[in-house]
Amino acid sequence: MIIQVSSKKLWLATLLSAVAVVASAQSTNPALDNVLRDQVLQQLRSGGSINDLFGQPAQGSAQSPVISNTNSLGTDPANMMAPPPVETKPATPPAERPLTQFQKFVLEATGKLLPVFGQSTLREMDGSSNTNMPVSADYQVAPGDELFVRAWGGVNIDYRALVDRNGSINIPRVGSIAVAGVKARDLDDVVGKQIGVYFKNFSVATTIGRISGLKIYVSGQAMNPGVQQLPSSATLATAALSVAQPGLNGSFRSVQLKRGGKVVGEFDLYALLREGTLQNDMKLQSGDVVHINQVGARVALNVDSPQAAIFEVKPTETLADVVAISGIDSTLLRQDSLLIEGFQPDKPQAPRVTEQLSYARGLQSPLKDGDIVTLFAVRQEFANAVTLKGNVAYPARYPYLPGMRISDLIPNNDALIPPSYYEKRNALVRNQLAARQQAQEVGSAQSLLTAKSSALQKQAKGADGMNKESTASGDNLAQTKVADLAQPTVEETVKNLLPQVNWEYAVIERLDKTELQPKLYPFNLRKAMGKDPQHNAELLPGDVVTVFSAEDASIPKSRKVTLVKVAGEVGSPGFYQINPGESIRDVLVKAGGITPNAYLYGARLMRKSIQEQQREQLLKALDQAERQLQSSESANSASALNAGDAATARSVAASQKAYLEKLRNVVPDGRIVMEVGPRARSIADLPPLELEDGDSIVVPPLPGQVAVFGSVYSQGAFAYQSGETIYDYLNKAGGATKSSDKGSVFVIRANGKVDSAQQGWIPFVSGLVGVNAQPGDTIYVPEDYERVSIMKGLLDFSTVFYQLGLGVAAIDALRD
Repeated sequence: MIIQVSSKKLWLATLLSAVAVVASAQSTNPALDNVLRDQVLQQLRSGGSINDLFGQPAQGSAQSPVISNTNSLGTDPANMMAPPPVETKPATPPAERPLTQFQKFVLEATGKLLPVFGQSTLREMDGSSNTNMPVSADYQVAPGDELFVRAWGGVNIDYRALVDRNGSINIPRVGSIAVAGVKARDLDDVVGKQIGVYFKNFSVATTIGRISGLKIYVSGQAMNPGVQQLPSSATLATAALSVAQPGLNGSFRSVQLKRGGKVVGEFDLYALLREGTLQNDMKLQSGDVVHINQVGARVALNVDSPQAAIFEVKPTETLADVVAISGIDSTLLRQDSLLIEGFQPDKPQAPRVTEQLSYARGLQSPLKDGDIVTLFAVRQEFANAVTLKGNVAYPARYPYLPGMRISDLIPNNDALIPPSYYEKRNALVRNQLAARQQAQEVGSAQSLLTAKSSALQKQAKGADGMNKESTASGDNLAQTKVADLAQPTVEETVKNLLPQVNWEYAVIERLDKTELQPKLYPFNLRKAMGKDPQHNAELLPGDVVTVFSAEDASIPKSRKVTLVKVAGEVGSPGFYQINPGESIRDVLVKAGGITPNAYLYGARLMRKSIQEQQREQLLKALDQAERQLQSSESANSASALNAGDAATARSVAASQKAYLEKLRNVVPDGRIVMEVGPRARSIADLPPLELEDGDSIVVPPLPGQVAVFGSVYSQGAFAYQSGETIYDYLNKAGGATKSSDKGSVFVIRANGKVDSAQQGWIPFVSGLVGVNAQPGDTIYVPEDYERVSIMKGLLDFSTVFYQLGLGVAAIDALRD
């Protein structure tokens, strides 16, 4: 006889099933979860099995007889190995349980609703017995249990049997097998030996299905007193956590087991919840009585912590025991003081009293029924610390030394340089390398694209001259993009990476313990670090020293560091640091003056603050335009005469919305328009405009063209000819189209100003008549979006008259 049992499979399957049962309990007490898990793992150390461990049984053959009891218990063979699941009700949240009188009393006294310790581990039970739960390897088979016997190889057995009152099961062709009292781990050996008497060369697996139940009685201060049914493997602890739960006045510390009228055991649920032990736990028998005694002395632990609760204490226990049960971190509690509020047992009619004790003494004090213990959190006060914060290298609390002054706390300028400065400075190199690598990748891709484009042009046209020119232009484009990517931006070259320190103002914040209000003592940081006695004040424990930057409190312009970028037609383009009050004239002089080819009329001054204002105003204008567009769309849809008009209105509205979305992506340049004449030739012709940090000045070369765009027949740039007017260049572009708005033509000058046809002082005469164009001007002719098609108007009128004619004909027909 060969008996082969896969113990690893049995262990794994049973373990997974047990873990699932433990997880379904959904205990809100972590200690209880650990206890149950450890208990299950300990009980499963020798293996087990579940019903459907090996899948479908092997098919029978002539060499392996099949023994089955498909009808012995009146069960469908397809579901024989899968007992129906037992549904359980979800856990009842502790807040939904009724409040005890002591909870209400504590609520009135402290204003806090404290939970009863241990109550969160109790679940609402439906009163039924879960006889389909997994069993441990030490479980002993009892009459009424259900067994599943499977064998394969020399014999195929798929049998389901109940253990009779004599403790045996009967398998056809095998006979009766005594299994009562056999442990679950030994079932395979016992059953296999009996089958081996008749068959050879087989493997066997025996599992336990539903187990028999036992009836017990629950009495005392239980939540559900009366007759209850539990699995035969139930113990006193499992009964107390399930069907014999303590009620509102039930004790967690005294759960008694009575058998034959005598107390044979007593269980303390706190021992399980606090220490994770099952001390004094006993296996139940049918007819046992689980009695819940009256709750003992109760005390409330009032503390700003999740561990605050109401605890049941025994006569010999002290506050130290309650703190240990709660699991609160005592290192976060004040060690100098606690309060105990309670009754006076020797004076029943006297009011309650409050006693203040040190933490060490209070832990050893005996507790009385009804006491409310208040523990205080540790104070965030330092006896020998001075705080440094703000625009400094390392904001922190530093140890106070007698006679300590500001110069001791901030000894040098290194204490004012934050680590972020070095991080930003080092990032410049990384960003530059990344930009170059990206430029090389884009350059390679662009060169390949240019080569392919050149080859296609040669194949299509066969003209070498034009193809070479096109290829050259493509290569130049690729090189230009690569160069642009490789060039560092303004932020990557010269920038104030270090926030500017406000040297003239820093402050000491000190708590006036007499008035109990903070007071500020300003001082000059530069003079304090220079050990000026008037500003290098002596510090006290608890002082907070704050150093400000120029952004925290705006400092005078005269003390700000200003960097300006100068580019274009100047002697030495670059970045320049200017002094307070210096203007655009001064910085151009520092840059070596202007070149002979400089076009001062087109000089541009860009400012970040103006750019932000332009962006804000643009968004406000777009929001207003979007609201007007929605209103107009609704009006046009309501006034549409037919489906075609409605579709046209929707199409126009969609295009207008798309245009508004494009405008939202426009980034203003922040340009300041300067009053510079077309004939400006020297720096003195520029306005004396003061500069700000981050300003950018560009002096372009003299352009040789005038651009014409918009609703004209030929858009483009035309060579500048001195003395020619705006309308001369419009004529060169073929003039305005029929759909243009000729009365709204405007010109954007090179200096940023705008001249328009609306500015004329003679009625019905364009303000641009006879006005000369200047190099770099841009002439724009807008489209007339409000014009009405004559054919559209005639169609609308004809439709109205047609409908009116039908109405008149109908009236005449009714009169006849």
